[in-house]
Amino acid sequence: KKLMALNVNQYIGQEASTTVSYNKKDLILYALGIGCTELPFVYENAPGFAAFPTYPIVLGFKGTSNDVLSFPSPAMQESMNTPPLPGTKVGLDGERFLEILHPLPKEGTFKLTSKVIGVHKRGKGALVENEVTISDDKHTYVRMVSGVFLVGAKNFEPENAGTTNSENIKVPEREPDAVEETVTSPFQTHVYRLSGDYNPLHIDPRFAKMMNFQKPILHGLCSLGIASRAVLKVYGNNDPSQFKSVKLRFAKPVLPGETLVTRMWKEGNKVLFEVVVKERNEVVVNNAYIVLNGPKASL
Repeated sequence: KKLMALNVNQYIGQEASTTVSYNKKDLILYALGIGCTELPFVYENAPGFAAFPTYPIVLGFKGTSNDVLSFPSPAMQESMNTPPLPGTKVGLDGERFLEILHPLPKEGTFKLTSKVIGVHKRGKGALVENEVTISDDKHTYVRMVSGVFLVGAKNFEPENAGTTNSENIKVPEREPDAVEETVTSPFQTHVYRLSGDYNPLHIDPRFAKMMNFQKPILHGLCSLGIASRAVLKVYGNNDPSQFKSVKLRFAKPVLPGETLVTRMWKEGNKVLFEVVVKERNEVVVNNAYIVLNGPKASL
């Protein structure tokens, strides 16, 4: 007998929130974790010292802690509002979007609010999308959308509830306008994880094997940082105020030590890109673009 399908409309708009905070040392540690060497991202007394623009993506893991954390962390559990879809085996990071609405302060305490905006049937599972904002009494600084793919999710209706931020973005046929190669360290995850994402999949060989990976894999969000660095370096003069937003989809895992090749196509203020692992010529990040604030954008 067929079970009653779960009505997912009830979850759309459901909110959860938690408190997050960071200081200058946190900003520097994150910058080192994605391989930054530029002084304004790694030296607090450098002229123009600032947060690397993708930093807020770790706050949902970190919360207010300055120590190592369990996984999932208390902040993750507090802001977690993924609907309990029947049949779900595991959640995979599918898509990410991050938009800077107001320049990030160099330190502070903020409210992180997460809201379910969409639940969509996709192949052998479901894409659940959450909109996350980071704000204080003065401003909303960041808006992010994360799409988590719930493997095995089934027996829910409607098949498309709420809205979607997902886009299919094709890169042009022509050769890329710019290419940036980044060699990751075999130990990249050892530093990156200290920004708050302590999932053992990224450091513990036994745990990685249990999850059917030969060895620990790079954090997808570390790849997001590396690609953002590449685009900002080539087209934004390493100036964080030039960075407006990033959008991407994770296609395949990356192993620490592999070379990430960010291929870019500039179309006005939008830079379309994809990331390829040089050693196996496989696309690992696609459906991606970064929007830059043109020089004219300063009011």
